[in-house]
Amino acid sequence: MKYSLPMAAALVVVSTAAAAPSAFAYESCTKQAAAIQSARRAALELKADRNALVPELEAAGDAWEDAQTVRNFSSDHASRADRARAEYEASKSRLRSIEAELQEAVASVNARVSAYNSHCATD
Repeated sequence: MKYSLPMAAALVVVSTAAAAPSAFAYESCTKQAAAIQSARRAALELKADRNALVPELEAAGDAWEDAQTVRNFSSDHASRADRARAEYEASKSRLRSIEAELQEAVASVNARVSAYNSHCATD
């Protein structure tokens, strides 16, 4: 009986120590879930930027094609065609950049979700 008090104290210490890792894991999983949501929002913003740029790119391409058809009429027409092509190429470059950034963001989100599922998700 003289060991009952220290034994009870030891059980409290062990149960508290056993509960601590699960609390840290829960916090870590909570932070992971928040990071996933933040990354998803960023990817959706990039998708919206890309989708907004597509009509601009198509319009720039149409403008270049229109200017290209009359390029040989005069030097002024030729310079307009050159400017239209430069705008079209700049739009294509911006779209490629956004698309690459979007693909990277989506791959990152997928990797985060996979890590979350393997460490935090329960059956």
